[in-house]
Amino acid sequence: MAPRPRWWHQLQAARNESILAVDLYNRSGMERQLEAFIVHMSIAWTKLLQAKYERDNIDFYIRAANGRRQRTRDGDWVTKPLQQMIAEQFQDSHPIRANLNFFIGLRNKIEHRYEREIAALVTGRTQAYILNFEEVLVSEFGSSESLSNTLRFPLFVSSITDDAVAALKAVRKRVPKIVAEYIQDFDATLEPELTDHPSYEFRVYLVPKTSPKVSADVAMTFVRMDELSSDQLAVMEKAQTIIREKQVPVSDLESLLPSQIAKEVSAALGFTFSVNDHSLAWKYYKVRPPENDEHPERTKSQFCTYNRAFKRYVYTDAWVRYLVRHLSDPHEYLVVLGREMPNRASQ
Repeated sequence: MAPRPRWWHQLQAARNESILAVDLYNRSGMERQLEAFIVHMSIAWTKLLQAKYERDNIDFYIRAANGRRQRTRDGDWVTKPLQQMIAEQFQDSHPIRANLNFFIGLRNKIEHRYEREIAALVTGRTQAYILNFEEVLVSEFGSSESLSNTLRFPLFVSSITDDAVAALKAVRKRVPKIVAEYIQDFDATLEPELTDHPSYEFRVYLVPKTSPKVSADVAMTFVRMDELSSDQLAVMEKAQTIIREKQVPVSDLESLLPSQIAKEVSAALGFTFSVNDHSLAWKYYKVRPPENDEHPERTKSQFCTYNRAFKRYVYTDAWVRYLVRHLSDPHEYLVVLGREMPNRASQ
């Protein structure tokens, strides 16, 4: 039997790293689960892309001006970093690229004593991280390399209790400011279509199956939205609407109009920030569509939502904090509003 090609061994190493990452993440009561997951998934992705490069005869080594491969101080060959390979393999607007870059940045900002809180905040992105790996693994190397027979759906209780939403809000308040700001700023750079994509953040509705069980049935079925019929989609939309309506009273309490935004930002900055300035800001940061857009609901929901009943946009406290933080920088103030930042002493 002919020996396996070198890329195959790299591929198996990638699979093993991903399995280890999920195993460490799912262990109950273990400290530093999120960090371990991110570290090993980064290694898994690096090895997966290296296997693809090697199989396709694409150079992934860092070379000197004369074309020779460079070595580290320990004598190992220097290879392209993960972020560079991601940029070469996925377009700027690809949700998998956004998800990968999110975790590359998050890894450097994790504070161990708050890791559980951070993990709760990024659960959907964590799930997308491993699902994206599986997608690329199978699409590039075939279903025989799939992780589906190795990884299992974990047992859990925390996310299905009645007070889960309230608990998550309490967790969010404990997340270190630098991490919360990183997540907020990262999302703010992305278009709504990208942040809503399941390859960036995987979000689910858990609906118990109550239909009669048959011998071939399984307890859990993954339903893809793009494979549903029009009637099935209508039922799903109805379910989502019910959930959204339950959230309306809470979100309305946090809604602010442009005049209120202007007042609060002015007070925080120490100089005038007008409603017109607010218009310039939402256009620059692309938090909502322009007037008369066909899809007014396509907003950056952490900052703005569209109220269909009153046909107007309302904004969040997070938007106020974002504006204050970013417009406190004189250079960004000039770029966004088109004028120099006033001298506070003259106000």
